[in-house]
Amino acid sequence: MTQQLNLAVAQQLQRRRLDIKAGTNGWGLVSGQLQYNGPELVVTLVTEDDQERRQSYNLPVTLKGKVHELVKLPNVNLAWLEARSEGEVNGLDTLAISFPGLLFSRYLMWRRLYNTYTTVSKPQRRLLGLRPLPMVLTPYRAYALIGKSRYYTASPDYPEWIAQSERFTPGVARRLKRFAKRHRLHQIRLQVLIDARDCPSPDLVEQTLQSLRQQKEIKAHCQVLTNASVETEWTHKPGNQEGMIDHPSALLEQGLEHDWVFVMQAGTRLAPWALAWFAAEASNENVRFIYADHDYLDQGSRVAPQFKPDWSPELARCSGYVGTAFALHGHDFVRVIKHHGFTSLYQLMLDSTATMPDNSVQHIPAVLCHYASAEAEPVCRQALEQHLHQHHIGAKVIDQGAFFRLRYSLPASLPKVSIVVPTRDALHYLQTCVESLLQKTTWPDYELLIVDNQSSEPAALAYLEQLETDARVKVLRYDHPFNFSAINNFAVEQATGNVICLLNNDTEVISPDWLEEMVSRLLQPGVGVVGTRLYFSDGRVQHAGDVLGPGGCAMHLHGIIDADDPGYMHRAVLAQDLSAVTAACLVTHKSLYQALGGLNEANLSVAFNDVDYCLKVREAGQRVIYTPYAELYHHESVSRGKDDSPEKQARAKRESEYMQARWGHIIERDPFYNPNLNYSQPDFRLGKIPRIDWPW
Repeated sequence: MTQQLNLAVAQQLQRRRLDIKAGTNGWGLVSGQLQYNGPELVVTLVTEDDQERRQSYNLPVTLKGKVHELVKLPNVNLAWLEARSEGEVNGLDTLAISFPGLLFSRYLMWRRLYNTYTTVSKPQRRLLGLRPLPMVLTPYRAYALIGKSRYYTASPDYPEWIAQSERFTPGVARRLKRFAKRHRLHQIRLQVLIDARDCPSPDLVEQTLQSLRQQKEIKAHCQVLTNASVETEWTHKPGNQEGMIDHPSALLEQGLEHDWVFVMQAGTRLAPWALAWFAAEASNENVRFIYADHDYLDQGSRVAPQFKPDWSPELARCSGYVGTAFALHGHDFVRVIKHHGFTSLYQLMLDSTATMPDNSVQHIPAVLCHYASAEAEPVCRQALEQHLHQHHIGAKVIDQGAFFRLRYSLPASLPKVSIVVPTRDALHYLQTCVESLLQKTTWPDYELLIVDNQSSEPAALAYLEQLETDARVKVLRYDHPFNFSAINNFAVEQATGNVICLLNNDTEVISPDWLEEMVSRLLQPGVGVVGTRLYFSDGRVQHAGDVLGPGGCAMHLHGIIDADDPGYMHRAVLAQDLSAVTAACLVTHKSLYQALGGLNEANLSVAFNDVDYCLKVREAGQRVIYTPYAELYHHESVSRGKDDSPEKQARAKRESEYMQARWGHIIERDPFYNPNLNYSQPDFRLGKIPRIDWPW
């Protein structure tokens, strides 16, 4: 499940030289106003000294294009600006550099620090280094870090991210010591099990053990699960005192029911604070399973961070994204070995979490494990098929490269689907949508409810009249001002199907079995909504799920990507749990839709109503699933138009404010978008500023 972050540079580069005296030292203030509207813009100040040594400083740019940033310049002879972008940047000639002097520079830094200090929470102050004495004496680090939160700022590379996000200072070490004593972490019985059955070298076991010996505040009992060949080599290495077992059944005799068991592949190395962090989470009595983010070691260097979502059973089955290092309660560990055995860490993860409530699986959004190799994928077809059989899940496993697709079985008696399509004129789009539905859809029992919202074009009216002669189609008249939520609620009231499909009039069916794919997932226990993969007419991906927080209130995950782009950790092409999907095409249960009040027509007449509904579904304990295997084209909201009038802009502002008030806690931390990633936009680049604090 490995994949590097997509950090490709933008295609266009513009340069502008700055007037600067040779040998310039001190604080430089770069300021100006750019005009740019696009997904990516990186503005860099490049300097060169008298030895022709260069330094680069990425300059934060606000969403409105303002640049106003202090930079400490050491003995500069030349300086110029570089703007990398996907489109044209105007206003580069407005950027100038001035030298305000020490006192005014300190004033500018203190002003930013004070404004931030008074508006953020106490944990955020600690993450940003906003402590009174450093703010006064050494303010530049915090000043520069806060600046990185601007909309247009280059994401760091991984070594830079590590340096700013994993600062285990002496103060943090002291906090850990106090935390461990106060919360009695030493009383948590933590058994570490190293799976070395397929280990090619005992040196890998030694590397894992060495990282265990370096753990802070936690001493864990360790055993190595091995086979005869590895054990023979291992036992001849001097000084090895860890317990050796050659079969998982031997673990049943050790009374592990009240312990925690941390399992990992041989060769994995842990961060020095890893077991303390796991122990801190294990102290929560509701938690039964814990996993963390990981990266890989390449010739001693850390590479390819895997910043995972919170618990997604669907994604875990098809990809094993949890990885091969995790902790589970001893009771669950013993239960799985007794009833299902222990053939692999992937199998152990599947079977131990199968009967757990979702909220008992805890994800630590921190890189605590460093894997030895990215070659061995953790998934296994035989283990997944056995898991499905033992837990009575009707699904066929289909290979999809290094991952799996699950094709869920349908019941003998299929539910009727009511497809709701609101429309107003826009005949070209409506006709394409309807004809693709009627000609391609292979689902045997459906009705098409077209809701006409005050169409006036003669051609559109004639087409609607013609459609009423088709027994599969019913045209409903909604003669009121446009309210997307009210229009859909009106139609659902008259729907005769048990399953509701909300569908935009500017969509076009690609895969004939789109309803089979979506409804089969909807009928799985605990699933309340299923959304699908949508494309622009040029073939680029328009929708592969929604996310809250990054980029504003709610946006499509990944941004716009090519059809063959698998996305970060292949998440654009794998089925998974999400917070929300778009109502441009989703299915849900009619009973659930009505029980939750449908779409919010009072507060969300146009935007975010689908996101709000999905969040209500999750709040009610049901899951929201994205599947990439049902595919349609979608011309993004072409019939509604843009929010370009004062009235529409005011309405959009009210709807955004409602979402903040109702779902602010999800907007702050969407469980399916790792907080270590970019929050300016959901492109899965590395986060520009730290968002995760130590738990102590």
